[in-house]
Order: sequence, then C-alpha cells, then structure tokens
Amino acid sequence: MAKQIKAVEMFLALSLAVTIGACNNATTDAGEGGEAEVVEPTEETVSEGGEGGEGGEGGEGGEGGGTGNADVDYMTALGLMKGHLIVAEELIEAGKYAEAEPHIGHPVEELYGDVEGELTERNVPQFKAELNELNDLAKSAPEKPETKQAFTEAMESIDGAIAALPETQRQDPEFVLDTINQLLKTAAEEYEAAIAADKFVELVEYQDSRGFVLYSQQLYDNIAEEMQQERPEDHEVISATLDELETAWPSVTPPDSPIKTPSEIYGLVSQIELRSN
Repeated sequence: MAKQIKAVEMFLALSLAVTIGACNNATTDAGEGGEAEVVEPTEETVSEGGEGGEGGEGGEGGEGGGTGNADVDYMTALGLMKGHLIVAEELIEAGKYAEAEPHIGHPVEELYGDVEGELTERNVPQFKAELNELNDLAKSAPEKPETKQAFTEAMESIDGAIAALPETQRQDPEFVLDTINQLLKTAAEEYEAAIAADKFVELVEYQDSRGFVLYSQQLYDNIAEEMQQERPEDHEVISATLDELETAWPSVTPPDSPIKTPSEIYGLVSQIELRSN
C-alpha cells in the first residue's frame, strides 16, 4: 500500500513539473519570440476606456477619471468647475439663461463630491452652499443682480480652493501641464460625444468642451513665459496646438458642422501631452 502511495506521489510530481515547464515555455515564446499579437490602440478604445472625462468628468461617469496624483486630481476637478462656469458666463452674457443652467449645475451636482473630502483635509472652507445658491438663482431669477453676485462668489470660492495649493506648485510647468492634459482629455471626449452624423447634436457637451479648452489656455498662459525660456521648442508646439484646438470652438454656439473631427481633436490633445513630458 505504501509503495502504491509513493508511486502516485511521484506521478503527480512529474506531471506538475511538466505543466510548469510548458507554462514557462509559453511565456518565453510570447515574450521573446516576437509572435505575441500586439493590439494597437484605436480611437474607439481610447475614447471608451482611456480618457477619464465626462464620460470623463469625475461625477459624470468619471469626469476627471483620476491620475493617482491627489494634487493633480484636485486641481483637475476644480478646473472642470471653472470650465463649466466660464461657458455659463458666456451664455448669461448672451442672454441664453436656459442654456447656462446645466453648466451652473454641474459643479455642484457632479463635481463637488470629488473635492469635498480634499477641502477638509486641506483646511479649505467648504463652498457647496455657494454653488447651490447660484444654481437655485440661475433657475429662478437668472436676470437679477443677486444671480450675478452669486456667480462672482462661486468663482471666488473655486479660486480660493485652487489657492490652497502652494503658489510654487501652481506655477510649476510640470504640474500645470499634467492638469491641462486631464482637462483636454475630458474636452476631447465631450467634443466627440456632441457629434453624430457630422452634426452637433448635444449642445451641452459642445459647450462643456469649449469651457475646458478655454480654461486650459488660461492655465498655460500662467507658465508660458517660463516654458518659452526653459523649453522653447515644447512651448512653440504646445502654444500653437492650443491655438489650433480653440478653432474647433469658434463661439459658444456651435457651427453648422464640426470644424474638426473628433480624431483631429484627439490628435492635437495627444500632441500636447507628448510635448508635456
């Protein structure tokens, strides 16, 4: 009986050794033999899984999907808020109050949760009440002076939260470019989501993406001089590419048909990202 058990144990040991050897060979063949299939990323795979924006925006199915850098993620969420309010302000000035409403609502409804805990950790006053007040006034009394005042206070609150980051960090090209790249990825996704059959069919997404690009330009303006001095070639490409990106959003009201395809927008955003490293 003991001999039978011993024989079984030897058989199992030999079988295991053969199996392990086969697995090792398979791994080596795939990694070293050059025959493992390499799947190139496509626009479809990028837009569906890799961009982290509204479809990408943190609260909206992942607006500002997260970089693993808490400061960049914090700044990105606040930057998305700024972008929403920038385009809302354009619409209010044009008397398009109904169109402005969703952009005023997004910061509190879809993004505030991404920074609420961070505000406490960074000893920054919470400003959800200010955003809620603005949102309520925008719906009930958009033309009244109180709404304009509430808008100013909301913007100041977001700026105050941004100012909690050290000034040296806010002026650091690497940090600013990391934030810009997140904002532009979100903008590219929003732009793509706005288009169907070569027409803009989702006005809010077009306007969102415009706001994010405009704020990205503002952020870059803060580091442009240093980039020009320290990294002139990168500065030239990034600055020109940002200008070219902006041409896709000629105004807060979309053109009859897209000036640039989503693929072209993704390409320009990728060009900026490559020059950021």
